[in-house]
Amino acid sequence: MRSMLSTVAYLPRNLAVVLLVGYRKLISPLYGDVCRYYPSCSAYGLGSVQQRGVLVGSGLTLWRILRCNPFARGGIDEVRTGRRGPLRITPFGFVVPGEGVPADHHATGHHHHTGTDLHEHPTSARLTDSPALSRKD
Repeated sequence: MRSMLSTVAYLPRNLAVVLLVGYRKLISPLYGDVCRYYPSCSAYGLGSVQQRGVLVGSGLTLWRILRCNPFARGGIDEVRTGRRGPLRITPFGFVVPGEGVPADHHATGHHHHTGTDLHEHPTSARLTDSPALSRKD
């Protein structure tokens, strides 16, 4: 019963995940590598909604987008986990009830490209892990 209530509680968050994943697959590639921060603003938005929920995650994402401008220095700005710690994330990006994973594994919502499509599991890829990694990942 508790698991079912948790699943229903995560429904708005997971609907937002569907929209963000769609944006990342369809619209974000049209812009190219323009974000001043790592991870990209769309990856940050996805991770924020996954870890903090729709309201707080959307607010954090809006603040990030406002800071991402030609005059910003940019840099690494990773998503921080919520008070409850990291949550369990499916390979598509849905948040589900269950034991969390280490904070550095899912919290950022990054996608490390290994030649597969964007349905692969979000992982925390650091800039130093792969010299070919772009800020869009």
